[in-house]
Amino acid sequence: MTPQEEEMTRLGLLGLAPFVFGAAVMWTSPLIAPQWAALNIHTLVLSYGGIIAAFLAGAGAGAGLKNRSAASLTGAMVAALAAWFAIWPGGFLVFSVPAVQRYMILIAVFVWILLRDLRHTGDFPSWYGALRTRLTFWACISLVLIMARLISWRQF
Repeated sequence: MTPQEEEMTRLGLLGLAPFVFGAAVMWTSPLIAPQWAALNIHTLVLSYGGIIAAFLAGAGAGAGLKNRSAASLTGAMVAALAAWFAIWPGGFLVFSVPAVQRYMILIAVFVWILLRDLRHTGDFPSWYGALRTRLTFWACISLVLIMARLISWRQF
């Protein structure tokens, strides 16, 4: 493992920690954490997920600037806007989007960004695809666990 790959793996795992922590708090509530605290944590994880999705959309767009046209980067803007919509408190204008559906939007954005990045492997180091795949997998599993807990509490 190269020093750059090792450092990026460590940073990626640190970035994954809020997702895993949020899922753990949700599933240990109300035994360890009160339900109100877990529900607050879930909104923090939702917001964090939107920020990370927008960051990944921008990072992929930036990496592709040298090889792709500006028109082909529209997808990154759409992904960032979808992530923003998912974390908008209370919905958007007259649309109220339940929390479970907002998590589904985030998962779709994470998967779409991963697939886009895997299609453009020449824009990234050779180890990047495997790292992103693992991190995206565990982030999405964490989000699904949070969704499942919200459904079990009828908080959707």
